[in-house]
Amino acid sequence: MGKLVHEHSEAARLTFEEASEYTGIDLVKVCFDVNAEELSETRLTQPAVVATSVAFLRAMREKLTDAGERVRPRLFGGHSLGIFSAAVASEAMSFRDTLLVILERARLMSDFNAARPVGMASILRLEIDAVKQLCEDATHSPEDRVDVANHNLKTQIVISGDVSAIERAMGLARERGARAIRLKVQVSSHTPLHHEQSEEFAQIIREIPFAAPTQPIVSNSTSQLLETADEVRQEFEEQLRSPVFWGNNVKRMESAGVDTYIEVGPGHVLSRMVKRISDQLTAVSLDDAREEPIPISVIPHPLHR
Repeated sequence: MGKLVHEHSEAARLTFEEASEYTGIDLVKVCFDVNAEELSETRLTQPAVVATSVAFLRAMREKLTDAGERVRPRLFGGHSLGIFSAAVASEAMSFRDTLLVILERARLMSDFNAARPVGMASILRLEIDAVKQLCEDATHSPEDRVDVANHNLKTQIVISGDVSAIERAMGLARERGARAIRLKVQVSSHTPLHHEQSEEFAQIIREIPFAAPTQPIVSNSTSQLLETADEVRQEFEEQLRSPVFWGNNVKRMESAGVDTYIEVGPGHVLSRMVKRISDQLTAVSLDDAREEPIPISVIPHPLHR
């Protein structure tokens, strides 16, 4: 994760060093050497993803500067954890503060999971209302519940909650002609289950300095544009228990005139989603770059200005 950009960018290497110093975790070792099972531990996953995302961002800026070019984003967005990287990119939060917040976020989620078996699953081929009904049918009590966590595409929706309820929901989904896939994560996310953790996280967020973003950030939960420091702070205070409406976010960005999306981080899940939401949009992932200058070789040339 991020190994290629680390090899080709001084800015990326310095970012990993900086992140390792802030977190007290050897993130180069975590990202490049540990196996998938170890990396799925949320205390490692979350800081590793944010560090890698910022490394890509800084590498892009470094390579564009070397080429005498730049990209001027109109909006910033991020899916779930990615909205923290968006806050760094938009200068609403410092990289240091973001990583320290992420460590606390990971701690809260990991501790919750250790005390209560939870997880997430992707439901395909059912639309949102059908998945909401699925969750209602599979929920037996406040201590045995499942909820919609991520509304990614029209028929690609992620549910989150207690393992027992998730398994019932997956069985019901298959009975109703859908496909259900258990995600390889050791946490639940974006669910009312995290009410207490969300309250504690909000207290942490209130101690962090925020600035107005250089360009608006699209809210995960409302798809509204966050333009002030207070709006960004409020978004993060509710982040652990609020669902993510990624499809709506992309439509909101498109309605604002955004037709090209650059995914800054490990993998290419979001850029693939954008293309499925609308075939009128261009979306690329910096992680798809395999030739110099990395990672800007994938960016459409009209944006080089």
